[in-house]
Amino acid sequence: MMNKLYGAYGLFLTALAGYMGYTGYVINRGDEVKNVPRSVRDNPGSYRSIYANYARYMGGK
Repeated sequence: MMNKLYGAYGLFLTALAGYMGYTGYVINRGDEVKNVPRSVRDNPGSYRSIYANYARYMGGK
C-alpha cells in the first residue's frame, strides 16, 4: 500500500517539475549579471588553454 503512495507522490513531483520546466516557471531566478562578454575575445581571461590537457586532480603531498 505504501509503495503505491510513494510511487504516486514521486510521479506527481516529476510531473510538477516537468510542467514547471515546460512553462518556464522558476522559483528563484538568482542573480542576473549584466554586461557579460559575448565571446572569448571580449573576455580573454575566461579561457585558459593551458588547462585543456590536464586532469583536474594533480595529486597532493
